[in-house]
Amino acid sequence: MGLRVILILMAIVEAIGSIPNVGTLIGDMSQFLGSGLSSFLIKTHFATTPIFAVAALALAAMDHIRHAITALALIALMRWLSLMPSVVLHGLDFFGLIGNRTVVQIIAFPLMAICAIVYATRNERLVLSTLLVSLPIMTNLFFRLALFAISIAIASF
Repeated sequence: MGLRVILILMAIVEAIGSIPNVGTLIGDMSQFLGSGLSSFLIKTHFATTPIFAVAALALAAMDHIRHAITALALIALMRWLSLMPSVVLHGLDFFGLIGNRTVVQIIAFPLMAICAIVYATRNERLVLSTLLVSLPIMTNLFFRLALFAISIAIASF
């Protein structure tokens, strides 16, 4: 029951977090420079995140824990794929808070997602798998809330 609740909460966080991306996908995409593979990967990430999030929510609600873990892990892998063209063009930034976050997103989060998928597929260590897919979601939520708090603090001065 505990894993189910955690996965439902993580799926809700991902679904709500993907709403602005869907709006961007429907609206003007000119803010994303370039075309080709980079644009395709970003659009694919924006389009698949709400689908995987709703799928994870439904699967967790139906107590299909393994499949919900896989759906949430696929979101992390799609996020990683959408960052790859930028990394190829500009390299990794190892300095500062944002740089450290980028390195974690590029290296640690995809490895965690792959491990979660492998464990879920084998029906082993589902608690660890849930933790592995929840950590990137909670990290991204923390940074979004921190940026929101900073923007509110700046606007009030």
